[in-house]
Amino acid sequence: MEIKQEVFDMVFTLEDRLGKQCLLLPFLLLAAWKVGSGQLHYSVPEEAKHGTFVGRIAQDLGLELAELVPRLFRMASKNHEDLLEVNLQNGILFVNSRIDREELCGRSAECSIHLEVIVDRPLQVFHVDVEVRDINDNPPLFPVEEQRVLIYESRLPDSVFPLEGASDADVGSNSVLTYKLSSSEYFGLDVKINSDDNKQIGLILRKSLDREDAPAHNLFLTATDGGKPELTGTVHLLVTVLDVNDNAPTFEQSEYEVRIFENADNGTTVIRLNASDRDEGANGAISYSFNSLVAAMVIDHFSIDRNTGEIVIRGNLDFEQVNLYKIRVDATDKGHPPMAGHCTVLVRILDKNDNVPEITLTSLSLPVREDAQFGTVIALISVNDLDSGVNGQVTCSLTPHVPFKLVSTFKNYYSLVLDSALDRENVSAYELVVTARDRGSPSLWATASVSVEVADVNDNAPAFTQSEYTVFVKENNPPGCHIFTVSAGDADAQENALVSYSLVERRVGERALSSYVSVHAESGKVYALQPLDHEELELLQFQVSARDAGVPPLGSNVTLQVFVLDENDNAPVLLAPRVGGTGGAVSELLPRSVGVGQVVAKVRAVDADSGYNAWLSYELQPVASSARFPFRVGLYTGEISTTRVLDEADSPRHRLLVLVKDHGEPALTATATVLVSLVENGQAPKASSRMSVGAAGPEAALVNVNVYLIIAICAVSTLLVLTLLLYAALRCSAPPAEGACTAGKSTLVCSSAVGSWSYSQQRRQRVCSGEGPPKMDLMAFSPSLSPCPVMGRAENQALNEDHDAKSEMVCRSGYDPGRRHLLLFITILATWEAGRGQLHYSVPEEAKHGTFVGRIAQDLGLELAELVPRLFRAVCKFRGDLLEVNLQNGILFVNSRIDREELCGRSAECSIHLEVIVDRPLQVFHVDVEVKDINDNPPVFSATQKNLFIAESRPLDSRFPLEGASDADIGENALLTYRLSPNEYFSLDVPTSNQQVKPLGLVLRKLLDREETPELHLLLTATDGGKPELTGTVQLLITVLDVNDNAPVFDRTLYTVKLPENASIGTLVIHPNASDLDEGLNGDIIYSFSSDVSPDIKSKFHVDPVSGAITVIGHMDFEESRAHKIPVEAVDKGFLPLAGHCTVLVEVVDVNDNAPQLTLTSLSLPISEDAQPGTVITLISVFDRDFGVNGQVTCFLTPHVPFKLVSTFKNYYSLVLDSVLDRESVSAYELVVTARDGGSPSLWATASVSVEVADVNDNAPAFTQSKYTVFVKENNPPGCHIFTVSAGDADAQENALVSYSLVERRVGERALSSYVSVHAESGKVYALQPLDHEELELLQFQVSARDAGVPSLSSNATLQVFVLDENDNAPVLLAPRVGGIGGAVSELVPRSVGAGHVVAKVRAVDADSGYNAWLSYEFQPVAASARIPFRVGLYTGEISTTRALDETDAPRHRLLVLVKDHGEPSLTATATVLVSLVESAQAPKASSRASVGIAGPEVALMDVNVYLIIAICSVSSLLVLTLLLYTALRCSAPSSEAACGLVKPTLVCSSAVGSWSFSQQRRQRVCSGEGPPKTDLMAFSPSLPQGPSSSDNPRQPNPDWRYSASLRAGMHSSVHLEEAGILRAGPGGPDQQWPTVSSATPEPEAGEVSPPVGAGVNSNSWTFKYGPGNPKQSGPGELPDKFIIPGSPAIISIRQEPTNNQIDKSDFITFGKKEETKKKKKKKKGNKTQEKKEKGNSTTDNSDQ
Repeated sequence: MEIKQEVFDMVFTLEDRLGKQCLLLPFLLLAAWKVGSGQLHYSVPEEAKHGTFVGRIAQDLGLELAELVPRLFRMASKNHEDLLEVNLQNGILFVNSRIDREELCGRSAECSIHLEVIVDRPLQVFHVDVEVRDINDNPPLFPVEEQRVLIYESRLPDSVFPLEGASDADVGSNSVLTYKLSSSEYFGLDVKINSDDNKQIGLILRKSLDREDAPAHNLFLTATDGGKPELTGTVHLLVTVLDVNDNAPTFEQSEYEVRIFENADNGTTVIRLNASDRDEGANGAISYSFNSLVAAMVIDHFSIDRNTGEIVIRGNLDFEQVNLYKIRVDATDKGHPPMAGHCTVLVRILDKNDNVPEITLTSLSLPVREDAQFGTVIALISVNDLDSGVNGQVTCSLTPHVPFKLVSTFKNYYSLVLDSALDRENVSAYELVVTARDRGSPSLWATASVSVEVADVNDNAPAFTQSEYTVFVKENNPPGCHIFTVSAGDADAQENALVSYSLVERRVGERALSSYVSVHAESGKVYALQPLDHEELELLQFQVSARDAGVPPLGSNVTLQVFVLDENDNAPVLLAPRVGGTGGAVSELLPRSVGVGQVVAKVRAVDADSGYNAWLSYELQPVASSARFPFRVGLYTGEISTTRVLDEADSPRHRLLVLVKDHGEPALTATATVLVSLVENGQAPKASSRMSVGAAGPEAALVNVNVYLIIAICAVSTLLVLTLLLYAALRCSAPPAEGACTAGKSTLVCSSAVGSWSYSQQRRQRVCSGEGPPKMDLMAFSPSLSPCPVMGRAENQALNEDHDAKSEMVCRSGYDPGRRHLLLFITILATWEAGRGQLHYSVPEEAKHGTFVGRIAQDLGLELAELVPRLFRAVCKFRGDLLEVNLQNGILFVNSRIDREELCGRSAECSIHLEVIVDRPLQVFHVDVEVKDINDNPPVFSATQKNLFIAESRPLDSRFPLEGASDADIGENALLTYRLSPNEYFSLDVPTSNQQVKPLGLVLRKLLDREETPELHLLLTATDGGKPELTGTVQLLITVLDVNDNAPVFDRTLYTVKLPENASIGTLVIHPNASDLDEGLNGDIIYSFSSDVSPDIKSKFHVDPVSGAITVIGHMDFEESRAHKIPVEAVDKGFLPLAGHCTVLVEVVDVNDNAPQLTLTSLSLPISEDAQPGTVITLISVFDRDFGVNGQVTCFLTPHVPFKLVSTFKNYYSLVLDSVLDRESVSAYELVVTARDGGSPSLWATASVSVEVADVNDNAPAFTQSKYTVFVKENNPPGCHIFTVSAGDADAQENALVSYSLVERRVGERALSSYVSVHAESGKVYALQPLDHEELELLQFQVSARDAGVPSLSSNATLQVFVLDENDNAPVLLAPRVGGIGGAVSELVPRSVGAGHVVAKVRAVDADSGYNAWLSYEFQPVAASARIPFRVGLYTGEISTTRALDETDAPRHRLLVLVKDHGEPSLTATATVLVSLVESAQAPKASSRASVGIAGPEVALMDVNVYLIIAICSVSSLLVLTLLLYTALRCSAPSSEAACGLVKPTLVCSSAVGSWSFSQQRRQRVCSGEGPPKTDLMAFSPSLPQGPSSSDNPRQPNPDWRYSASLRAGMHSSVHLEEAGILRAGPGGPDQQWPTVSSATPEPEAGEVSPPVGAGVNSNSWTFKYGPGNPKQSGPGELPDKFIIPGSPAIISIRQEPTNNQIDKSDFITFGKKEETKKKKKKKKGNKTQEKKEKGNSTTDNSDQ
């Protein structure tokens, strides 16, 4: 125990004087800190029992036992707090739990437990070290219980195999180990001690291993330590001897023979070979393969399974090509180097009938004229079969029922000759099939096709498809236009079938036919040379001639009927007027007393055109001066009649312009003028009658409207019932959905002369248009189109009979099969029989040019003089130039070089077959020339040099096969002998004559040594048996392969390296070097760590496998491990790899790489801001793992803080308060303690200490402002929130908790709290009652804020609340002047006053202020009159006249003046002003009362109209809902047409009297009946002009309009239109039938329905125009507001604008969906009042008229 005695003496002296001398207290504390600077040391053995005495720690530290508990005596250790404990009763330190030195300190030589002893009052810290002593309690331990050692049996004695030693956890002598190995005759123990006293142990091989004798060895290695008593550890060594490939595979037989038929299928097993190998593993695994010397032919026909040795057929085996295969097979193991065994397999092929006959055609004489004679030779045919015997015997046959036959001329030789007459028109060519069949079983056959073409003879005239053609041509055609094309066919060919056309000239009237038409000679196109006129020539009939180019030529005619169709090229012509006309005008006198419908005049006109072009219509041109024109003209009659009763207002003279128009395209017109003069015929009607008529006019008009409305209700109701019935019928009769569009028969739909259509009678026709869905009932139009003439069956039969008669005539034109024919046949047969002889010659190969072979002409019995005339020729199939015949002397000689080997190969027999042919008569002879062999080919090896690779480890007598030479000759010339150049290593093994299947080979006679002789050069010579002998040689280059028999060796067994612990990643540690005497892979070295290296080494170091360089890959720490022992292996890449070993010892040098560590304990937080200086905050300890100067640490604190560090012991500090605190200035301190060591460079560490300052209530709450201004609108709801006050307190927690309250005072006669209140917590200010600006404009008060501290603090703020005005007071009228009645102002105004005269003034006031009190004046509208002569000043209220008063103004006017302020919302008041017009004359008469009385019935009738309109709307709504329900049901049903989609619009043509237009809508879908949807429905209206875009040409509906054909068809189906469709009759009256887009009878007077300008057919908006002069169109209000399209979800809504509307002058019909119409209804409601006004004005205007 080390204690500073002088400190204790000072402490004891101070304690004696303590008593009353308190000034010595600081010295006493200082002395206490000094005592704490001492340190105690104890020691204890490891594994000591619980309670073992360590030391009297309280006594040694100078502490009394009684003060241990009061002073909070405690002991702490960083990591081992439970190992030691102190008994507070006696102050003894004892062992509390098991202490294991190895677990505590590991392999460190020094081991101790550091304790910190802390006592309080005053604070003291003591430091105690307890040393732990080692005992021998750990035996040596091996890393595993069993170590496996793998050693090849080829390893040489004295080879060393390293072992992993044991380890002992103890230290000192307890860890010194010795090793001992169990006895073994093969192995010993090798122990080496390194320079650092480390031991390396290994097994050393004392005797060669033999795996076959002892495949494994079991050894035990024992390790003993140096402790007392000794402890041991044992490991089991299992040595496994690895196999070396020293046994070659061996077959059961060296030769195998197999027989197999040539017709064996691919995959057929030939033989399964079996070889065995005594080795194991890969050395005993056998792989079968063909020898490298095997011919390519064998590889093409056979394959061998590498694993099973099964040989199978992979190609076609043909006995005729090869009948014996010699296959050499190798069985190679998978050792290294591999060893092989060999055998030979002889495969003999057995013949089968597997070759079909071969047919060869020569000397073809084609084509054959159809008039050729019998017996004509067509071709020569030869057959051949590679099979032999019966399989090679071939017979030939020909296709039956053909005019040809086969004639045999020699063995397997035939001639194809003509057997009967030919006719090209019946059969222009023959495909003959020659069949050659052998006699094998089963029989095989082959066929050859012969195409015999028959040459044509001109025996057929051109023929037209019809005898007469009908052509339709429009008149006024351009000159030279193409009108038709005629075409005639000729059954002949080539020139005989070349047809030219011409006109058959004749007269047409006074002109030639060629002046009208012409025909193109080649194409047959007919052209009109001049314009044709229907009025001049309606039919042109002529003939066209067709003639071929044969010799002689043949021809035929055809008749053309050209009908000229009429065009609208003649305008209407007016007939001469009756007498009395002036200037071409018709004058008529008309009494004024005539009634309605009186015929005034009649306009007559004619048109030179015909049909629809001559159909005339009449109409009056509009007169701009008058809208009450009293005349009309009949649309088709031309009769001019009156439309109403004439009156005095009508002009006495009327000039009528009648427009006469035809219906052509385009329409032509003429104008007639009719002058009508009105003549008086008596007195005019009385005034009273006129008054009654004028009074009855409005009533009659309203009654007519009622009639129309009733008719509309009936029509809509009927339409609703029909729709429901139609829907029920469709739902009940709907068939299943049809499939995709299929081809169907088209239906012709005819038409009338005027262009009307009829719908298809077929209900479910389906038409495919483009790639789209099918359409139903597509209608075609073709006026007066006569059916095309079709040839009947009778005509066809007659034509066929005629053709057959011609064929029969041709067939009967051949020769008579009489005696002459029979004689010719016998002669030819005799000639062929003479040619059956065969000649044989022989000639040696390589004979020179011109060598004599034989006298072939003489031997064949032919005269020399007839060789050339009879076209003597010799033909050879393959090489026709080898032999030649001299035609001068008939000698056969050699023409070119003959090589037997090239000609016949290895075949024993070789000959050249010649065919000798002579004509006149035809004879064929066959000659065989044998080619004899000579010794002209030396033996040839496959290569000039053969490379052999033999491992130096191969044993003696090993055999290595060689590929022998080949000789192209045969017989003795091909017998070979071999000899080898002399050498001491190899001999030649040549098989005997009965061992030909055994290959030639080299036999090893002396062991090879690569180091002595790496290569050998030998020469192998082959000699044949010919005379003279020929030889061939091959150079044998033998390369001795290296065997891995040398292990790598390091330069040193131990490498020592010093490395600083701060070495970076990638730092090179050392570069060990190992060498291997072998070459190639055996000498290539791979470096690696030993398999028993620890994971720690692998994580810190890396060895490059190629260079062996060891680099740093992990972090090295001197404090963790001061040295690293790395075992390194160098292994070569040999098949049996060998390894060398070394050890690298890396000593780690310490550097300053550990920063100090800080530990904070005993924190006393938070600290009150009124704490005294010197208060201890926390204890701080520092530690540095480095040694020496690197471990010396100093600490310092963040500057400029009210704290400081006081050192209490080495590396121990206390943090104490140094000055006073203020939480409001700084509420918390972030202190940073920095510990810096003394290394170079220095390292440091920091620790943060958060010191929070506790609050004291020393701050009152504070508002952000002393005064607040608030604006509140009057009439606020009671309890509404008007403002929020907020005050802040700098204190914290309860001291900062603020509550709010009002500072009570009186506001007028009431308390402040009755007006406002404040929320105590949130500070929200509420108005308790509604505020009134007129009563209280400003409310001012104070709010108090108080915190919850002790004592509490408070402050006040002032609020000014301004009450804003709202518009809550309506204007108030000032009292009227005297004379008012019932609150109204009465004024008398003379009728003589002028415009601007002030009649009266309305005065009013408003209690509000500002904008809310600003008043304006205006009249309320009066429904009765639109011509009120007064106005009111907007802001003055003065009522003045707007014009001068007249007699028509009412004598009394009731004016309602609306007074309105400008508030939001505005408030109003109404003043009534009664204005009476005063005259100097009498008061108003009874007539005014009568007018008032007349208005009564009108009002009643208008009420009836309202009810009728409501009924129409109800029924129409029900119809709309029904249609919507139907549409929803149809859309929700499963789709019946999946193919319905985008289709291309289809253009449909038309006739001359009608025009079609194709749909411009790309995606319209129309469902027809229960069929699929239609696309692009087309509306047709012949000659219907597009309606003009303006209303300059008024028209009225025509009662005689008709549905179009397409619309009638639509009545039988439900039509669904997405965006466009066809209009049907609307719900109007009988005189107001609305036309459709497809109306067949467009009338000039009727209305038009047309798309808006520029919209096109697919527009959603259509314009309906009607004549404003039609008296039946009373007004916009009397028209039906919508039309419903039957069967469609779309409706037509009519939008009408008033006449004086400047935005749009026309009326519109909107065509679209119901959903769009619903949206537009909302807009119409807004204009409802304006429409009523217009209706009233319209009624008034009509009554005036």
